[in-house]
Amino acid sequence: MSKRTKIMVVGAGDIGTRVCHALAQSAQPLDIVLAGRDDDRLTREANTTHFGALARGVRSTVTPLRVDLDDVDRTAEQIADQRPDIVFASASVQSWRVLFTLAPAAFAPLYEAAYGPWLPFHLAPVVNLMQAVRASGTDAVIVNAAYPDAVHPLLADDGLSPHIGIGNVANNVPAVRTIAAERLGADPADVTVRLVAHHYVSHRISRTGDSGGAPFHLTVWLHGERVDLEPESVFAPLLTTHRRLGGLPGQAMTVASALSVLEPLITGSEVRTHAPGPDGLVGGYPVRLDSGRIELDLDPELSLQAAEEINRVGQRYDGIAEIENGWVTFEERSAGVLSEQLGYECSKLHWSEAAERATELRRKFVEYQKRA
Repeated sequence: MSKRTKIMVVGAGDIGTRVCHALAQSAQPLDIVLAGRDDDRLTREANTTHFGALARGVRSTVTPLRVDLDDVDRTAEQIADQRPDIVFASASVQSWRVLFTLAPAAFAPLYEAAYGPWLPFHLAPVVNLMQAVRASGTDAVIVNAAYPDAVHPLLADDGLSPHIGIGNVANNVPAVRTIAAERLGADPADVTVRLVAHHYVSHRISRTGDSGGAPFHLTVWLHGERVDLEPESVFAPLLTTHRRLGGLPGQAMTVASALSVLEPLITGSEVRTHAPGPDGLVGGYPVRLDSGRIELDLDPELSLQAAEEINRVGQRYDGIAEIENGWVTFEERSAGVLSEQLGYECSKLHWSEAAERATELRRKFVEYQKRA
């Protein structure tokens, strides 16, 4: 009998548990470890996932494991003991969705900061996890859901970047592909889309139908031949006939994007998809997964340098001026919003400061919530 793939899902929030549930019901039985902080919830989630898989005749195992990412040494021991083939990280200190629970008057000024200045919330758990992974000696493939567009390049120079991210650039591609197929009178199966874009673009186009001036590179292919379609013609229907759910229900699209990366890594099959942060790169790209390898799948007419520049400019719209040598510098306007609204001062951040900064930002945000 061939060895079963073991996947460690770190983070038992909405994304982590949904991905765990979907993986457990895959046609190929897996050994899944669901890791988080809350023993009772982990046990209930793991059992529910296992029972659901068994009800469908899939004999996946789902094991709960209490993990505290703040204890890097202990986490390293647990990873070494489990020896996973793949680690899927979905832990954040605070989801950006929490902002959307605020009253409109409190939400609006914070939204102007864009996503970038909230980076410590997503960076801190990944820093701890990656330090633990390196200390464990595992050669597992690390797939990260927490703001890979910025987290991965920030950690890349110090050898701490996860291998690939999920979501963001990938979330709109199925809709864009469907719209393009309709424009061409074709089956979506015959249409290929290649999109290079930062998180800012992927977040905006589904809400406004345009990129807000942020650069991107979109090409459409029919039966392997490139065709000309105006981006506006495929973005605009994202607001009308091809609009989809947002918020917590809309996380179903992010889960599907995660599976588009995880499933081919499990099976070793060849798949072309999209993902942010591959190999520590800034922003999102088309990628090719084959036999466990992760490669870029850029338009042949677009160089890697040009693709990176598109995303480096794109990150400025997300509130990040620069990422270099383990440091991130935030755009003045974005950092200024958090300074003015929360009293949180952070114009520049080294990844090693992530935990301290995340704690401070969380405290300042809670105080703001109480005042709102």
